[in-house]
Amino acid sequence: MILHDFTYEWDGKSATGKKPISWWPGCYRVRIIRLGHEDDPVKYLIPVAVVFKPVKTTAVMNTSLENYIHYFAGEISRKYQLDPARVLWINLGDPVRVALLKPERKLSDETFYSISWRPVRPNEMAAIEPDLTDF
Repeated sequence: MILHDFTYEWDGKSATGKKPISWWPGCYRVRIIRLGHEDDPVKYLIPVAVVFKPVKTTAVMNTSLENYIHYFAGEISRKYQLDPARVLWINLGDPVRVALLKPERKLSDETFYSISWRPVRPNEMAAIEPDLTDF
């Protein structure tokens, strides 16, 4: 079930003193999908998938989230009350890849994550495909 569908854009600048997703501008189409149904007796360990793909609005907006996924995940998670470690972060690139964020020791107010990228599994793709028809 689609929970949210939006375009997330940043300009690579910091007016508030908070670090942006990256120091280069970027724009991504994002869809937040709940895996399973509310009345489903099966409880998912990772109940939400965030699917994203780049939307190039200008020539300089081609920032890859490969190295910035923890900042992107942090912003999306704060805005939509998600736990970054319990979300399947799916980049619809070529090839389709999944990022898994594992929280490491919390040394300050900020949680640091170890990040691993892997190819999407067939069952994961099958679970989200019905919600990607017009994406």
